Amino acid sequence: MNIIKVIKSVSFILFVGISLLLFMLRPFGLLDREAPIEINANVVFSPDELLANLPYGNDLLRALDLSRFDSEQALLQIALFDKKKVYEDNPLYQAYYFMTMNNIMLRSGRIDDASVYTKKLLALGEQEKLQWIKADALSELAIERTKRGDLDTALDYLNESVKIAKEINYEKLLIKSYNSLGVINILSSDYGKAQSYFHQGLKLVETNPKHLYHSKIIANLAVIYIYLEEWNKAIAYIDQSKEIYRRDKRLEPAIMSVLLTNESNVYFRLGDAPKARLAYVEAKKTLEKDSSTRLQAIVLNSLSNVLYLEQQYESAIAESERCLRLDGIQNLPLQRGLCYKSKAHGNMALGNYNATIEDLNASVKENSKIAHTAYITSNHKLLSEAYEQLGNDSEALKYFKLYYLGDKEVLFDQRQSELYLLEESFNAEASRYALALLKTKNEVQELELERQTLVSRVILGVTFCVLLALGYVLKKNLDIKNKNQLLQYSNSNLVELSTRDALTGLYNRRYFDYFIQRLKQSRSISRDTSFTIAILDLDHFKAVNDNYGHDVGDLVLIEVAKRFMLNLPSSDLIIRWGGEEFICVIENKGNVSSLQMLKKVWSAITDEPVSTPAGDINITLSIGAVTDIPAVEFMARHTELLKRADERLYKAKHTGRNQIIAID
Repeated sequence: MNIIKVIKSVSFILFVGISLLLFMLRPFGLLDREAPIEINANVVFSPDELLANLPYGNDLLRALDLSRFDSEQALLQIALFDKKKVYEDNPLYQAYYFMTMNNIMLRSGRIDDASVYTKKLLALGEQEKLQWIKADALSELAIERTKRGDLDTALDYLNESVKIAKEINYEKLLIKSYNSLGVINILSSDYGKAQSYFHQGLKLVETNPKHLYHSKIIANLAVIYIYLEEWNKAIAYIDQSKEIYRRDKRLEPAIMSVLLTNESNVYFRLGDAPKARLAYVEAKKTLEKDSSTRLQAIVLNSLSNVLYLEQQYESAIAESERCLRLDGIQNLPLQRGLCYKSKAHGNMALGNYNATIEDLNASVKENSKIAHTAYITSNHKLLSEAYEQLGNDSEALKYFKLYYLGDKEVLFDQRQSELYLLEESFNAEASRYALALLKTKNEVQELELERQTLVSRVILGVTFCVLLALGYVLKKNLDIKNKNQLLQYSNSNLVELSTRDALTGLYNRRYFDYFIQRLKQSRSISRDTSFTIAILDLDHFKAVNDNYGHDVGDLVLIEVAKRFMLNLPSSDLIIRWGGEEFICVIENKGNVSSLQMLKKVWSAITDEPVSTPAGDINITLSIGAVTDIPAVEFMARHTELLKRADERLYKAKHTGRNQIIAID
């Protein structure tokens, strides 16, 4: 009996001990079976898939595809469905009928008729309470209003369309709408915002690689660089868009027509007549008999520019006049304005200055309907030249002033666009680091939770379980320590990344706000302290990149940065603001004035050429500065002071370059 009691006692102790051991090991997942992973994904809405499940769905989808490149065949298909009264069976059928007819009307250049079908589509969506149909119609109406130059209405339509598309996760429509928003911002000369919309569209293209607007968005990015006169980038994007079009066998010839005319226009601006002619000839081949008025005008304008380059001025004028006589051109202010401008080029070359002025005023009137700053500015320049040829100096000066102001605005747009690209590049890198940091933090939190759970359960264990648990705690604490060290290392790397320019080793623009905050907190800055702030810009640096390549350009920037650091005291601040532009903050102290310091820096750059593998390159420097700023004023109004320095830099650039301007 005693033996049986001992066996029972030992069995009970073993059972309790093993149960406690299993209880303690449970939180670490050592005993759990493989659990299923739950995936929470938003369902992407696709009306095409809904239609394909209906009896006539695939036939209607084919008719819609046909409407993009063969109007006659599409109409035959539509007629067959009409006889069978298919459209009465389902509102989805009616929606695709209206979309197909809209495409057919657009290809035929009948914008008003296309608008009628789009409005019917909108009415259908509201009647049937189908939000996706309403969003589609609004997006299409926005495109129609954009072509007519009514950008405000187009923007209202698009904002509502995007709101609905986001609510129902209608990605294909969002891609189209982001492209339209980008186009509107190009026409409004807000290139940074346009790029933002195009990149949002391209992000969605990653999950919709066959989307028709993939090549269109890339083509529109090329248009931005045409307006910014970044010809190499424009051609690169045009080539990329053509490759996408050919690879995916895009069926809408209008896309290729626009791409090739844009390519021809780039070579027109570069004065390369043979390449401009070759691109035009290829564009002409893609022009269909039922192409829209807009497309015909684009190709005719391209031909006029080619003829101008070939010095066939009268023929160039004749093609521009053909463009202006196109049926429906009155509803297309952008194309009409370009045709007037091409005609003005021909008349200017022939010495018909009064006719030139008349054409340019007509072009400005059309451009003003869509507030296109770049086109209006270039027209003002030509008007100034025409009046100068006529000896009317007062009018010539008037339009030159308008050109000067417009050119300054376009230059600002260009800087904003460049800064957007730099910002985007930084954000992409910072996002990767932020993701790594977040992952590390989550792991640390999980480890900490496990450690706390372990401590609470070990208290209930037997002695051998406690020892086992303590060993595990020590291991986990070591892991936590290692993770914390990794987190600190990652944080320091991220700080360094966010405040240092990778190429030159100088501080970047993000450091400036940090510098101002530190200055405000500093107790060593007295009321008598004053500062100088300057913007330094390398002259004609784009020519260095164009002539020698970006690798040589980078070497030049590195050497310039070294000279800045060698010729400025370590207590002063030098920042690479973006591209070839730098910001300098000098604390005025000692017997050497800040202006003398700037002259020393200027001499260090201009007196000695930069040695590169491509040979010695002479660099000049323009500086705009605001001097002797009291410390209190500098800390309170640094943004305004920076703007004033920028205005003086602009003055330095436009009055000969390679100089320092520190007074208005």
